[in-house]
Amino acid sequence: MPGGIPPESIEDTMPTFKIAKLLETILVFALLSARVLAAEPWRFVVTADCRSDSSSDNNGVNVPILTEIVREIMDANAEFVLFAGDLVIGTSDQSDLESQFMTWRNTAQPLYQAGIGVYIVRGNHDEGSYPSGIDAWNNVFKFVPSPRGGGIDYGLPKNGPPGELNLTYSVTHKNVFALALDQCRTPNHSKNYVHQTWIDQQLAANTQPHVFAFGHFTCFKMIWDSVGDHPTERDLFWQSLKNTGSRAYFCGHEHFYNHSRADDDAYPNNDLHQVVVGSAGASVHTWNGTFPGNNSGRNIVNIYHTTLFGYIIVDINDLDVTLTWMERQTNDPGVPGIYHPRDVWSYTVVCGDFGHPYPAGDLNKDCRVGADDLARMASQWRQVPSDPNADLAPEPRDNLIDLRDFAVLLSNWLESNAP
Repeated sequence: MPGGIPPESIEDTMPTFKIAKLLETILVFALLSARVLAAEPWRFVVTADCRSDSSSDNNGVNVPILTEIVREIMDANAEFVLFAGDLVIGTSDQSDLESQFMTWRNTAQPLYQAGIGVYIVRGNHDEGSYPSGIDAWNNVFKFVPSPRGGGIDYGLPKNGPPGELNLTYSVTHKNVFALALDQCRTPNHSKNYVHQTWIDQQLAANTQPHVFAFGHFTCFKMIWDSVGDHPTERDLFWQSLKNTGSRAYFCGHEHFYNHSRADDDAYPNNDLHQVVVGSAGASVHTWNGTFPGNNSGRNIVNIYHTTLFGYIIVDINDLDVTLTWMERQTNDPGVPGIYHPRDVWSYTVVCGDFGHPYPAGDLNKDCRVGADDLARMASQWRQVPSDPNADLAPEPRDNLIDLRDFAVLLSNWLESNAP
C-alpha cells in the first residue's frame, strides 16, 4: 500500500527483542487466562418412568420413589436433570391428565425451587389424546407468576421446530449440548419418530464438546415399540449423533436399567451407547436378553442390566466424562432407599473423529488453541519450523515461523473443535 509497509515484512521493521517481548507478554496473559477459564467439574442426572400402575395410585405417579430421587438429585449437587418421559400413568381426559402432571410437578418442586434445571420429554403415557394431550402438557409446564411478583418457570426451552415448541428442544449448559426429543405424536410426526431436519440443524450449530440426546423410546428394540421400528429413520438419527462424537443416547419406556453399545466397526471406543434408564418407580419389565429388531448390521453388546430402581449421574470434567448408575438396594417402597454405584464407565472426548479436524493453531493436538500452542510457536520464532504444523500461514508456504503464522493462531485463539 502507498506509504506503508507490506504486511509480510512487518517483523523486519521490529527489533527481535521486541518481538520476543511481545510474545512473552501474550504468553503470560494466556497462561493466566487459562487458569481463570479452566472448567470446574460438574454433573447432571438422568432418569425416566416414574409412573404408577393406576390413576388411583398417587394420581398416576410413584410419589415415594420420585421423592427419593428428587432428594438424591439435590444431595448430588446436580446442575440439571434429564427426565426421559412417562412422568404419569396418563389418561385420555385432558383435565385428569393435567391433574396428574401437577402431581409430578409438585413432587419435583424442590428441584425447581433450588434452581436445578428440569428438562423433561413426553413418554407414551404422557401423550393423552391428540391434540388435547399437548394442551395438557403446555398448561402445566409453563411460567407461573407469583401474586407478589416473579414466579417459577416450569416451561421448557422454546427453540424447537414449529409445532413442537415446549416439546422438542435443545439445551446448552457449560460444555454440554443436549437434544430433548419428543417422540410422541406432534404436527410433524407420529410416535417413535424424530424431527431429523431440525436435529441436523442443531448439531451443525453446536460448539460444545459433549453431545447427548434423550427421548422416551429405545433406538434398538428390546421389548416394546421403538424408534428402531423405523430402521431407516433410526439409522439417520443414530449416525447424526455419532458423527458429532456423541457417546450416549438416554431413553426409557422399558422399565429397567440397561446399558448397551452399538458396535458397528472394530473400534469399541467410538461406539454410541444406548442407555435405558426407565427406573424411577414404574413396575418392572422382564427382558429376554435380546435385541430382536432390525439393527442394520450392528452388534448390540449388552453391558449391564438390572430391574432395580435408580438413576444415572453424569460427571463432566473438561473433556472427561464418567457415567455412574446409582442402584437402589430394593424396589420395595416401604424400605427407605439406599442408592449404590454399580455400572460405571468413562470416556474422553478427542479430536480427529468424524469430521472434527484440529483447529488451525492447535499445535499440540489437544483440540483447542491456547497457551501451549503459543509457547510452541514462540520456541520456533523466525526459524524453519521443527514442527511442520506450526507453519500456519496460507499458501504459498514460506517455511518460516513469523507474524503471518502468529496471525492465524491469534485469529483462532481459544477455538475448540472437540467432537
